[in-house]
Amino acid sequence: MNEKLLPALKSFGFTSNEAKTYLSLLQNNPATGYEVSGKSGIPRSAIYEILKRLESTGMVSCVDTNPTRYIPLPPDHLFDLLENKFTSNLDTLKDSLRNVNTDLEIGDLWNIRGYDSMVDRARTMIRNAKQSVYLSIWRNEYEKLHVDLRDAEKRGVDIVIFSFCELPIDVGTIFTYNLDSRRLQDVWSSKILLVVDRDSALLGGVEMLPTNKVAWTRNSAIVAIALNYIILDLTLFGQRYKIEMDPVISEMLQGDIHNLDDLLTEDHKPLIHSFKG
Repeated sequence: MNEKLLPALKSFGFTSNEAKTYLSLLQNNPATGYEVSGKSGIPRSAIYEILKRLESTGMVSCVDTNPTRYIPLPPDHLFDLLENKFTSNLDTLKDSLRNVNTDLEIGDLWNIRGYDSMVDRARTMIRNAKQSVYLSIWRNEYEKLHVDLRDAEKRGVDIVIFSFCELPIDVGTIFTYNLDSRRLQDVWSSKILLVVDRDSALLGGVEMLPTNKVAWTRNSAIVAIALNYIILDLTLFGQRYKIEMDPVISEMLQGDIHNLDDLLTEDHKPLIHSFKG
Protein backbone atom coordinates (compact mmCIF):
# COMPACT_ATOMS: atom_id res chain seq x y z
CA MET A 1 0.00 0.00 0.00
CA ASN A 2 1.41 3.39 -0.99
CA GLU A 3 2.89 4.98 2.13
CA LYS A 4 1.95 8.47 0.93
CA LEU A 5 -1.73 7.66 0.44
CA LEU A 6 -2.57 6.88 4.06
CA PRO A 7 -1.41 10.24 5.50
CA ALA A 8 -2.94 12.05 2.51
CA LEU A 9 -6.37 10.53 3.15
CA LYS A 10 -6.04 11.09 6.90
CA SER A 11 -5.38 14.78 6.25
CA PHE A 12 -8.88 14.91 4.70
CA GLY A 13 -10.63 13.41 7.70
CA PHE A 14 -10.24 9.65 7.18
CA THR A 15 -9.27 7.65 10.23
CA SER A 16 -6.32 5.30 9.71
CA ASN A 17 -8.63 2.27 9.42
CA GLU A 18 -11.04 4.09 7.10
CA ALA A 19 -8.15 4.98 4.81
CA LYS A 20 -6.90 1.38 4.82
CA THR A 21 -10.40 0.12 4.07
CA TYR A 22 -10.92 2.49 1.16
CA LEU A 23 -7.51 1.71 -0.36
CA SER A 24 -8.03 -2.02 0.07
CA LEU A 25 -11.35 -1.80 -1.78
CA LEU A 26 -9.73 0.33 -4.45
CA GLN A 27 -7.27 -2.48 -5.17
CA ASN A 28 -9.71 -5.39 -4.72
CA ASN A 29 -13.40 -4.94 -5.51
CA PRO A 30 -16.14 -5.86 -5.11
CA ALA A 31 -15.24 -7.43 -1.79
CA THR A 32 -16.98 -8.71 1.31
CA GLY A 33 -16.20 -7.40 4.77
CA TYR A 34 -14.31 -10.61 5.45
CA GLU A 35 -12.14 -10.09 2.34
CA VAL A 36 -11.50 -6.46 3.15
CA SER A 37 -10.47 -7.44 6.66
CA GLY A 38 -7.98 -9.96 5.32
CA LYS A 39 -6.47 -7.58 2.74
CA SER A 40 -6.29 -4.52 4.99
CA GLY A 41 -5.27 -6.18 8.25
CA ILE A 42 -8.22 -4.63 10.10
CA PRO A 43 -9.90 -7.04 12.59
CA ARG A 44 -13.24 -8.48 11.48
CA SER A 45 -14.77 -7.18 14.70
CA ALA A 46 -14.15 -3.62 13.46
CA ILE A 47 -14.40 -3.82 9.68
CA TYR A 48 -18.19 -3.85 9.37
CA GLU A 49 -18.63 -0.72 11.45
CA ILE A 50 -15.97 1.02 9.33
CA LEU A 51 -17.67 -0.03 6.09
CA LYS A 52 -20.99 1.21 7.49
CA ARG A 53 -19.46 4.65 8.24
CA LEU A 54 -17.85 4.89 4.81
CA GLU A 55 -21.15 3.87 3.16
CA SER A 56 -23.02 6.56 5.10
CA THR A 57 -20.63 9.25 3.76
CA GLY A 58 -20.73 7.95 0.19
CA MET A 59 -17.14 6.70 0.16
CA VAL A 60 -18.17 3.10 -0.52
CA SER A 61 -21.29 1.46 -1.88
CA CYS A 62 -22.97 -1.90 -1.34
CA VAL A 63 -23.53 -3.75 -4.64
CA ASP A 64 -24.59 -7.26 -3.54
CA THR A 65 -26.57 -8.56 -0.59
CA ASN A 66 -25.87 -12.29 -0.57
CA PRO A 67 -23.13 -12.08 0.49
CA THR A 68 -22.80 -8.33 1.00
CA ARG A 69 -20.05 -6.88 -1.21
CA TYR A 70 -18.69 -3.38 -1.40
CA ILE A 71 -17.05 -1.17 -4.01
CA PRO A 72 -15.19 2.13 -3.43
CA LEU A 73 -16.16 5.50 -4.77
CA PRO A 74 -13.97 6.06 -7.88
CA PRO A 75 -11.03 8.42 -7.20
CA ASP A 76 -12.32 11.17 -9.52
CA HIS A 77 -15.64 11.26 -7.67
CA LEU A 78 -13.83 11.08 -4.34
CA PHE A 79 -11.88 14.22 -5.29
CA ASP A 80 -15.12 16.06 -6.03
CA LEU A 81 -16.72 14.86 -2.80
CA LEU A 82 -13.74 15.92 -0.67
CA GLU A 83 -13.42 19.25 -2.45
CA ASN A 84 -17.08 20.09 -1.87
CA LYS A 85 -16.84 18.99 1.76
CA PHE A 86 -13.64 20.98 2.32
CA THR A 87 -15.08 24.11 0.68
CA SER A 88 -18.26 23.88 2.72
CA ASN A 89 -16.33 23.40 5.97
CA LEU A 90 -13.98 26.25 5.11
CA ASP A 91 -16.89 28.61 4.39
CA THR A 92 -18.46 27.67 7.72
CA LEU A 93 -15.17 28.29 9.51
CA LYS A 94 -14.71 31.68 7.82
CA ASP A 95 -18.19 32.81 8.84
CA SER A 96 -17.65 31.63 12.41
CA LEU A 97 -14.22 33.22 12.82
CA ARG A 98 -15.44 36.58 11.50
CA ASN A 99 -17.77 36.72 14.48
CA VAL A 100 -14.97 36.16 16.99
CA ASN A 101 -13.83 39.33 18.75
CA THR A 102 -10.06 39.76 18.57
CA ASP A 103 -7.55 42.51 19.21
CA LEU A 104 -4.95 40.96 16.90
CA GLU A 105 -2.96 43.64 15.08
CA ILE A 106 -2.76 42.97 11.36
CA GLY A 107 0.66 44.55 11.14
CA ASP A 108 2.29 42.15 13.61
CA LEU A 109 5.42 40.26 12.66
CA TRP A 110 4.85 36.51 12.40
CA ASN A 111 7.55 33.83 12.52
CA ILE A 112 7.04 31.12 9.92
CA ARG A 113 8.90 28.03 11.09
CA GLY A 114 9.98 25.25 8.73
CA TYR A 115 11.07 25.28 5.08
CA ASP A 116 7.84 23.78 3.75
CA SER A 117 5.76 26.29 5.72
CA MET A 118 7.83 29.11 4.21
CA VAL A 119 7.19 27.82 0.69
CA ASP A 120 3.46 27.43 1.44
CA ARG A 121 3.22 31.00 2.75
CA ALA A 122 5.06 32.35 -0.31
CA ARG A 123 2.70 30.43 -2.62
CA THR A 124 -0.35 31.76 -0.80
CA MET A 125 0.94 35.33 -1.06
CA ILE A 126 1.62 35.01 -4.78
CA ARG A 127 -1.74 33.32 -5.44
CA ASN A 128 -3.51 36.20 -3.68
CA ALA A 129 -1.51 38.92 -5.44
CA LYS A 130 -3.64 41.44 -7.30
CA GLN A 131 -1.16 44.06 -8.51
CA SER A 132 2.51 43.24 -7.98
CA VAL A 133 5.03 40.63 -6.87
CA TYR A 134 8.59 41.81 -6.16
CA LEU A 135 10.99 39.03 -5.33
CA SER A 136 14.64 38.39 -4.48
CA ILE A 137 15.23 34.66 -4.61
CA TRP A 138 17.58 31.76 -5.23
CA ARG A 139 17.06 29.08 -7.86
CA ASN A 140 15.72 26.28 -5.67
CA GLU A 141 12.89 28.40 -4.25
CA TYR A 142 12.22 29.97 -7.66
CA GLU A 143 11.55 26.51 -9.09
CA LYS A 144 9.09 25.74 -6.28
CA LEU A 145 7.21 29.02 -6.86
CA HIS A 146 7.48 29.09 -10.65
CA VAL A 147 3.99 27.80 -11.45
CA ASP A 148 2.38 30.30 -9.05
CA LEU A 149 4.44 33.16 -10.51
CA ARG A 150 3.43 32.18 -14.03
CA ASP A 151 -0.25 32.02 -13.05
CA ALA A 152 0.01 35.43 -11.36
CA GLU A 153 1.50 36.92 -14.51
CA LYS A 154 -1.41 35.51 -16.53
CA ARG A 155 -3.75 37.38 -14.15
CA GLY A 156 -2.00 40.62 -15.06
CA VAL A 157 0.16 40.88 -11.92
CA ASP A 158 3.38 42.87 -12.40
CA ILE A 159 6.32 40.60 -11.52
CA VAL A 160 9.91 41.75 -10.96
CA ILE A 161 12.51 39.21 -9.84
CA PHE A 162 16.10 39.74 -8.75
CA SER A 163 18.59 36.95 -8.17
CA PHE A 164 22.28 36.31 -7.91
CA CYS A 165 21.66 32.79 -9.29
CA GLU A 166 21.01 31.54 -12.77
CA LEU A 167 17.24 31.44 -13.42
CA PRO A 168 15.08 30.40 -16.37
CA ILE A 169 13.98 33.63 -18.06
CA ASP A 170 10.37 32.77 -18.74
CA VAL A 171 8.21 34.76 -16.31
CA GLY A 172 8.02 38.41 -15.31
CA THR A 173 10.96 40.80 -15.55
CA ILE A 174 14.08 39.09 -14.27
CA PHE A 175 17.44 40.61 -13.37
CA THR A 176 20.08 38.03 -12.47
CA TYR A 177 23.85 37.88 -12.10
CA ASN A 178 23.48 34.34 -13.45
CA LEU A 179 25.90 32.82 -10.94
CA ASP A 180 26.05 29.09 -10.26
CA SER A 181 23.88 28.62 -7.17
CA ARG A 182 25.93 25.70 -5.85
CA ARG A 183 29.18 27.66 -5.96
CA LEU A 184 27.48 30.74 -4.56
CA GLN A 185 26.14 28.77 -1.60
CA ASP A 186 29.70 28.00 -0.55
CA VAL A 187 30.30 31.67 0.18
CA TRP A 188 26.82 33.08 0.86
CA SER A 189 23.70 31.76 2.58
CA SER A 190 20.48 31.79 0.56
CA LYS A 191 17.65 34.19 1.40
CA ILE A 192 14.19 35.16 0.24
CA LEU A 193 12.57 38.58 0.03
CA LEU A 194 9.00 38.67 -1.24
CA VAL A 195 6.80 41.77 -1.35
CA VAL A 196 3.24 41.43 -2.64
CA ASP A 197 1.00 44.37 -3.56
CA ARG A 198 3.28 46.59 -1.41
CA ASP A 199 1.10 45.28 1.42
CA SER A 200 2.82 42.18 2.81
CA ALA A 201 6.36 40.85 2.96
CA LEU A 202 8.11 37.54 3.59
CA LEU A 203 11.80 37.74 4.44
CA GLY A 204 14.56 35.67 5.95
CA GLY A 205 17.15 32.99 5.43
CA VAL A 206 16.36 29.80 3.56
CA GLU A 207 17.49 26.37 4.69
CA MET A 208 15.68 23.14 3.80
CA LEU A 209 15.17 22.29 7.46
CA PRO A 210 12.19 22.14 9.84
CA THR A 211 14.02 24.69 11.98
CA ASN A 212 14.21 27.29 9.20
CA LYS A 213 12.50 30.51 10.24
CA VAL A 214 11.38 33.51 8.18
CA ALA A 215 9.24 36.53 9.02
CA TRP A 216 5.89 37.44 7.47
CA THR A 217 4.36 40.84 8.07
CA ARG A 218 1.91 43.48 6.91
CA ASN A 219 3.61 46.16 8.97
CA SER A 220 3.95 48.99 6.45
CA ALA A 221 7.40 50.10 7.67
CA ILE A 222 8.89 46.60 7.44
CA VAL A 223 7.25 46.00 4.06
CA ALA A 224 8.84 49.26 2.83
CA ILE A 225 12.25 48.17 4.14
CA ALA A 226 11.96 44.83 2.33
CA LEU A 227 10.93 46.57 -0.88
CA ASN A 228 13.78 49.07 -0.62
CA TYR A 229 16.25 46.22 -0.10
CA ILE A 230 15.14 44.64 -3.39
CA ILE A 231 15.35 48.06 -5.07
CA LEU A 232 18.90 48.52 -3.74
CA ASP A 233 19.96 45.19 -5.28
CA LEU A 234 18.40 46.25 -8.59
CA THR A 235 20.09 49.65 -8.43
CA LEU A 236 23.53 48.11 -7.85
CA PHE A 237 22.84 45.61 -10.64
CA GLY A 238 22.03 48.48 -13.02
CA GLN A 239 25.13 50.43 -12.03
CA ARG A 240 27.40 47.41 -12.55
CA TYR A 241 26.06 46.63 -16.01
CA LYS A 242 25.21 50.22 -17.07
CA ILE A 243 21.48 49.45 -17.32
CA GLU A 244 18.87 52.19 -16.90
CA MET A 245 16.76 50.95 -14.00
CA ASP A 246 14.63 54.06 -13.38
CA PRO A 247 11.56 52.77 -15.31
CA VAL A 248 11.45 49.54 -13.28
CA ILE A 249 12.22 51.18 -9.93
CA SER A 250 9.80 54.02 -10.58
CA GLU A 251 7.00 51.51 -11.09
CA MET A 252 7.98 49.70 -7.91
CA LEU A 253 7.90 52.97 -5.99
CA GLN A 254 4.73 54.12 -7.76
CA GLY A 255 6.54 57.14 -9.22
CA ASP A 256 8.06 58.39 -5.97
CA ILE A 257 11.55 58.18 -7.47
CA HIS A 258 10.88 61.25 -9.60
CA ASN A 259 10.01 63.32 -6.55
CA LEU A 260 13.26 62.18 -4.95
CA ASP A 261 15.22 63.06 -8.09
CA ASP A 262 13.71 66.56 -8.08
CA LEU A 263 14.76 67.02 -4.46
CA LEU A 264 18.29 65.75 -5.06
CA THR A 265 18.84 68.04 -8.07
CA GLU A 266 18.24 71.13 -5.96
CA ASP A 267 21.28 73.13 -4.84
CA HIS A 268 22.51 71.02 -1.94
CA LYS A 269 26.08 70.16 -1.02
CA PRO A 270 26.73 66.54 -0.10
CA LEU A 271 28.63 66.03 3.13
CA ILE A 272 31.16 63.35 3.87
CA HIS A 273 32.79 63.49 7.28
CA SER A 274 35.23 61.13 8.89
CA PHE A 275 35.82 61.51 12.61
CA LYS A 276 38.98 60.03 14.03
CA GLY A 277 39.47 60.43 17.76
